[in-house]
Amino acid sequence: MFNEQDQRLRDFLATGRRFAATSSVEETLQLILTSAVDTSPATDLAGVLLLEGRGKITSLATTDGVVNQLDQVQARHNEGPCVESIYDQELVVVDDFAEHLERWPRFARAALDHDVHSSLSFQLFSEGKRAGSLNLFSHRVRAFGEEDRVLGALFANQAGLALRGAQRVAQLDQAVASRGVIGTAKGILMERFGIGDDEAFQRLVRSSQDTNIKLVDVAQWLIDETTGRQTG
Repeated sequence: MFNEQDQRLRDFLATGRRFAATSSVEETLQLILTSAVDTSPATDLAGVLLLEGRGKITSLATTDGVVNQLDQVQARHNEGPCVESIYDQELVVVDDFAEHLERWPRFARAALDHDVHSSLSFQLFSEGKRAGSLNLFSHRVRAFGEEDRVLGALFANQAGLALRGAQRVAQLDQAVASRGVIGTAKGILMERFGIGDDEAFQRLVRSSQDTNIKLVDVAQWLIDETTGRQTG
């Protein structure tokens, strides 16, 4: 006979096994968040904020429209526990947002207006860099105990793995696409000038260095220029 804590552990492990059936990082994160709400006794709402290029913060997945609204407040004003977790701390614990109206005046007020009173925010990493935060919210004051923190850390670890996996897939896709563009550009030069593969590649490299433009962008320009000439 399993006790309540054993059942939560079994539910957590089952969540990990269900990852194989997901088809996107967003779907995986949605599963993680839903499982966090179902498994953590204190958690009523959950979400993941993502830090993208040039400091842009976006809401990647949530379990409720309230979290979307709170994420918008944090992104717009660059304040709140989730933003603070992304930039400064691995774990941000808020026992009562009423006690943080001076610290985060806009966000704390928005949280209280939506009957959100406490939260846990875990910093997520991607390829050694800060990537975002997984955030758990409760309608109760001082809702999160030690057990919730442990469970939250486990779900944050799963979310971080999902983000890293998605990043690596994106990098691989980009590398394959770039290789195809460079290969096409080399073929154009080989046909146009009657040169070999190595010489064609070296010409692309020299053009990239001389113009201070990325190699793949030089190759794409050559393809576009050639295609335009042929169709013009």
